[in-house]
Amino acid sequence: MLSALRKKLPSRNTALFWGSVFSVVGFYKYNSNESKKRLAFYCKQAETVANEPMGALDTPRKVQVYIAAPMGELGTRKARLHWEKYILPVFVAGALDYELTLVNDTETISDVEKVVRGGVHSRVAEEIKEQRRKALELEEGNEELGLWRQAIVERKKDNEAREIMNRIGRAPGEANVSSWKPEPYPGVMDVVAVGRETWVEVINGLSEGATGSLNYSVPPLVPLDSEARAQQEEDRAISTSDATVIDTAGTVAPSAPAEAVVPQVVDYDRFDSKRGVTLPGAAYIAHYNLTGWGSLPLRIWHFFHDQENVDLYARQALQVVFESTRRPARDAQEVIDMGKDEETQPAWEGQSLDVVVDPAVAASLDIYDTKA
Repeated sequence: MLSALRKKLPSRNTALFWGSVFSVVGFYKYNSNESKKRLAFYCKQAETVANEPMGALDTPRKVQVYIAAPMGELGTRKARLHWEKYILPVFVAGALDYELTLVNDTETISDVEKVVRGGVHSRVAEEIKEQRRKALELEEGNEELGLWRQAIVERKKDNEAREIMNRIGRAPGEANVSSWKPEPYPGVMDVVAVGRETWVEVINGLSEGATGSLNYSVPPLVPLDSEARAQQEEDRAISTSDATVIDTAGTVAPSAPAEAVVPQVVDYDRFDSKRGVTLPGAAYIAHYNLTGWGSLPLRIWHFFHDQENVDLYARQALQVVFESTRRPARDAQEVIDMGKDEETQPAWEGQSLDVVVDPAVAASLDIYDTKA
């Protein structure tokens, strides 16, 4: 009987194979369930903020989230998945409103596509400068700036209408031009930077926005396609005709070239007393982007043990929801060093980003100490 039973049992190699398969699958399923439990724990903690009563005139808190292309990547796909997996659920559970901006600027040089850094920097700087300009416009004696603001708004509306006309071939209705837009947030939204790359650009943008020039160039009028075609026909007619001019001496001179259009610049700087600006709080949430063959063992480990990532990233997101670690920055060096350990990753090999922050800006900046 034992010999018959022994014949029905699998061989040693077969038992080892299926045992290994079931062990790996079981370990992965355990990791998946444990990760979901831990994420649910952080979301449950965030719900305590969402359940707090609000006044009738209170506005839900809102943050501006920036995501740039991680080092070693040509797009924001991995960073966006990182945001959706670890950070977004905590923000949603805490009823934290947000605006998400994905910045992915690239250029192709010699058939090689490369990421162009600075997109987040310029956006953040312009946001701060706009706050400073609007504050100047409200000051007594600066009526001139208010008139310029109206002219700029009208020019932007005209450009929107012209862009729509170029697309659809006819003048748009008022409803198409003034499409629905959310009301501006009444206050200063804190900034959340996902990843060291984004953090560097956010800080550089805050520093430039708080100290840079406020002069503003009025945007040029967008040419209509019909106008461009008419101009091309006119240029073609001129080129086929005798476009020379005979001066008083009888010599032939070429016709004068068309004058270049000089952009109008609104001089805000002469009204600026450099009295400072209200800066948003800045939060850093890590993103250790594992790329390359050197990080393959760690990627495999995280595939089967994702609880570590949930604990790290969801906890940092929870600190933003709670505002528990928001405090003034100690000095510029603390701001510069925030998230610097990400630069030890293989994707950063041979790459570097410099933080350029004015000491006065760092002294007035609030940060979320998510590394605490």
